[in-house]
Amino acid sequence: MNFEACLSLPRDRREAALIADNLEALARALRDWPDEAWLKLGEKASAGDASLFERLAARTAETGLDAPQRAHAKASALAAADVLRVLWPEVSAASRSVATRETPPELATT
Repeated sequence: MNFEACLSLPRDRREAALIADNLEALARALRDWPDEAWLKLGEKASAGDASLFERLAARTAETGLDAPQRAHAKASALAAADVLRVLWPEVSAASRSVATRETPPELATT
């Protein structure tokens, strides 16, 4: 999965930081989440009021189950986030505050 399309989304520094933060969170999920979490996510319907992270993760669920695609998606998400930070520099810490990106409780495995 490629995330280069995310580069054209931001209209300002705040949006660029938000998208970059969510792409980095997705890359962490691709690195850390077990297959069971990706399976559960793939079974859930993507809600219209879901956060950007939840929408990205839902669209990536199938990719998260295939090791080579997972590695490519992780690299793509990180690369797109890096480019956004270069294109929209000097984002203040206050504008970058995004909810903590951890495995949602409903996706956690025991």
